[in-house]
Amino acid sequence: MWCRGRPPARSTCPSPTGRATSPRCRRPSPSRRPTRSPMAIVFSDLDGTFLTPEKQVHPTNLRALEALAASGGEFVVCTGRPLAGLPESLRSLPGARHAVCVNGAVVVDLAAVRAGGDGVIHATPMGPGRARAVYRAVRHLDIEIDVMADGRAFAERERFDRLHTYGLMPGFLDQIRRSRTVVDEPLDEVVDGLGRVDRLSVYYHTPEERDECIAAVEADPSLSWTSSESCNLEISDAAASKGSALEWLCRHLGVPVADSVAFGDGMNDTSMLAAAGLGVAMANAQPGVAPFADASTRLTNDEGGVGDYLLRLLGA
Repeated sequence: MWCRGRPPARSTCPSPTGRATSPRCRRPSPSRRPTRSPMAIVFSDLDGTFLTPEKQVHPTNLRALEALAASGGEFVVCTGRPLAGLPESLRSLPGARHAVCVNGAVVVDLAAVRAGGDGVIHATPMGPGRARAVYRAVRHLDIEIDVMADGRAFAERERFDRLHTYGLMPGFLDQIRRSRTVVDEPLDEVVDGLGRVDRLSVYYHTPEERDECIAAVEADPSLSWTSSESCNLEISDAAASKGSALEWLCRHLGVPVADSVAFGDGMNDTSMLAAAGLGVAMANAQPGVAPFADASTRLTNDEGGVGDYLLRLLGA
């Protein structure tokens, strides 16, 4: 959890997309193991899951990925970040050939990115029109709004300068500051000059601000919202989610979804945990996440919980 002092917007088995149609809600069963080993493909969230609070890769996690790659398995970063938010150290992890970005709105071939292309092999964009409409409905609020487009994240200077007031934890605050392109123009004007508009992100101070933003999103049934922290909303096309991206990439690669494993800690991970053959919630997961998973790690992200769990599954 990356915001101080605020309860998550939802706490008991909500729809991960912010609508009534949620995936199956499952009770965690820490003893459950996949029926096939080694795993064909492993998906993992980054912040609060694979990375430590200092945004580093725990040595246990790296050792587990080396063992996974040696077994022929693939590792897929599955994050709310845009591609620009993934440094080369994360793009070149052992076994990493694809990345799911912007909460599933974009799936990227990392080899194509290294060759100089954008690498996008699948996209479910929000589009400039819907992004503009939501922005105009909530711009009067004291909130920070980002638009993620073309693999980058754009923020208005006036709002972005107040980012430190939303109670974000230091490591997450620093990561956001490093990954944003700050513009002087209002975002509803900026989107006209962008290509593929994938998502809006909102950071708010009060439940009232949150609820007004949710109402603006839910006025359009083609949109959905989720959250990764207790002070934010992430708004995208209703068909875009980490779970739908997991299923698409498995089909694309010819890998049975039953042979997939997924790790996550936040509400934006619940669709992925429910979709995977084995969904694993972190020991430090936000309230309401574990019911979507089959199992839980015994260690937190700060202790290499993903790697510890994978190594035990691999028998390494």
